[in-house]
Amino acid sequence: KAVVSTQSTGDEELEASVYEQMALSSSAFAFSWSRWNADCGEKRQIVRAAENLTTHPVDEDMWKNYSCEPRKSYSLKCTDDDDEMFDEKVEGTQFHPDLFHCLKEGSSPDALDVLSKTSYTFVDTVSTWLFATKVLTFS
Repeated sequence: KAVVSTQSTGDEELEASVYEQMALSSSAFAFSWSRWNADCGEKRQIVRAAENLTTHPVDEDMWKNYSCEPRKSYSLKCTDDDDEMFDEKVEGTQFHPDLFHCLKEGSSPDALDVLSKTSYTFVDTVSTWLFATKVLTFS
């Protein structure tokens, strides 16, 4: 049974863009909802992601938070384990136009290889699933 989250998911165009970027990267990354979404406002999504090229669950220390805004995405210093949300970009990283390119910045060569070989059918299927389930809206 799905329960509507009391947190705002913000702008529908941004949500759609984040789903598309998640679908493009899902062959090499696992995703999770961040508790900081409740504090980030309507024009931003905070997404947890971790490179995962195995069938094993992601170790908790591998998750990173990414800020997704209409015109930029970046890796956040804060984690879901921090006591307070702080909007600080990880030192040495860049701003990117979208989540997909942000994730590629810190990817291993193996992950980049997997991403480059991902089929359109896989991306389309994951995208359909993300839009149907609205994982950023429901918890």
